[in-house]
Amino acid sequence: MKTILVCCGSGVATSPQVANKINDYLAEQGLDDTAKATPKPVETAKSTVENDPSVVIYVGIAPADAELQETLDANKVVGMVGLPWLTGMGEDAANEKVKTVLIGN
Repeated sequence: MKTILVCCGSGVATSPQVANKINDYLAEQGLDDTAKATPKPVETAKSTVENDPSVVIYVGIAPADAELQETLDANKVVGMVGLPWLTGMGEDAANEKVKTVLIGN
């Protein structure tokens, strides 16, 4: 199963909310047996991406900093910003990007 890593500051409020919305979308699309969104604190993102080959998408509430972006690139993980799932603005496009990445991998 592929992992969509969703990170915020502490991993207990915003990232679970975004992960739930992504998981609902995956279920609606019949992709819940392909991937799962998992919330974590942002300070664990780099090591998670480096050590978990199932991670194919990183969703950060804020854009990845240079060091994390380098890790994402090195591990061929697609980086996305989580604001569309919080605000609803651009959520359809963000969901489609998730779907495209999952189907293409």
